[in-house]
Amino acid sequence: MFKHQALPFTLIAALLLLNTPLLSNEAAAASSHKAKATVTATKLAELSINDLNQKAKATLNHVKEVIPDLKNYHIASIVKENVVTTSGPIERLEVILSSTPEGTTPDFGVVHVNASTGELISVDIQNGLSASKVLGDEEAIKKGKEHLKLLFGKQAEKYKFSQIHSSTVQDNKTQILVIYTSPNHYINVTMDSVGKLKTVKKDIYPKAELEGNNK
Repeated sequence: MFKHQALPFTLIAALLLLNTPLLSNEAAAASSHKAKATVTATKLAELSINDLNQKAKATLNHVKEVIPDLKNYHIASIVKENVVTTSGPIERLEVILSSTPEGTTPDFGVVHVNASTGELISVDIQNGLSASKVLGDEEAIKKGKEHLKLLFGKQAEKYKFSQIHSSTVQDNKTQILVIYTSPNHYINVTMDSVGKLKTVKKDIYPKAELEGNNK
């Protein structure tokens, strides 16, 4: 039986942007209101693709190859940042990808990669949601795992299904969030109603209590 709950978009957004870990259906509502991921990024340098090491280049090329929406996006900027993760400080690359279809406002993709190891941390695709029929839970869970396999290959085998949530946003369009667990972190996968990937985020940042919730 699946852990399923329709959550407000503000909470879904918090889970996606802040990578709040979820332990159970009951804990979801509680923990997501009490703690948030603290991601303080200190800018180190602006880079070009030629400045990246081979591992980081390979990860970025792989992401663009397996996610059709990003394949034709161009690199708008690359910034090296220092961030603190649960395993210590790292240098992270924030790669902004942009596409400007004729007659429309730009669509974007944001990719975070460990600058040294090339580890993929997150992908965020900002190009709207489908208005089609919503996937069922089983289909969404399977589709989310397929996205993980495309991005992480054999490493995706360590991620086990934890929870699924849905929210109605943007003119009654549906967004689906599936959370998977691994031995040392959670990973959040967000899709539109037909299973098109919108976000993959590893939960690797420290958590801090939200102000006003220490009761």
